[in-house]
Amino acid sequence: MPTAAEFQALHDELRQLGAVFVQAANLGDQELALWAVGALSSAAARPAWWAREAADNEAAAIAAAAIVKAQQG
Repeated sequence: MPTAAEFQALHDELRQLGAVFVQAANLGDQELALWAVGALSSAAARPAWWAREAADNEAAAIAAAAIVKAQQG
């Protein structure tokens, strides 16, 4: 599971990307806006990565427990 620091870093990154969007809109800078969209997409996907990682860890723990139980019995 992500730490509080990782959640705070994600929060900070999303706030910064919001500022970049505002700047791109004010400047009419399409290239900057497209860069920000890509960065936002990556940042927004991070919680899903964390969830998949947690699910994988849980599945591995269940499998390990089943192996130990099978070896004992």
